[in-house]
Amino acid sequence: MRYKMVKINFKLIEPGMVELELDCPTSWEEVFSRCVQDSGLRTKSVLAIRRGAVLRPDDRIEDGDQIEVFPALSGG
Repeated sequence: MRYKMVKINFKLIEPGMVELELDCPTSWEEVFSRCVQDSGLRTKSVLAIRRGAVLRPDDRIEDGDQIEVFPALSGG
C-alpha cells in the first residue's frame, strides 16, 4: 500500500509544521481533525490554502500536497 505524504504548515499558531502519512484518499476535514486531535490545537476556525486556492472541507488531499493554514480572524 502506498502512503501519501502531506505537509501542513500552521502559520501564526501552533503546532507549526506537521507532516502526515495518509493511507487512503482523505478529505481536508478529516486531515484537519487529525491535526487537532494529535496536537491539541485549540482553534477550529482556520483558512487552509493549497496551490493558491482555499480548501473546502470535502476537498481531497493528494500525495505531496503542501497546505498553509492560518487562523480565521474577524473584526471591523
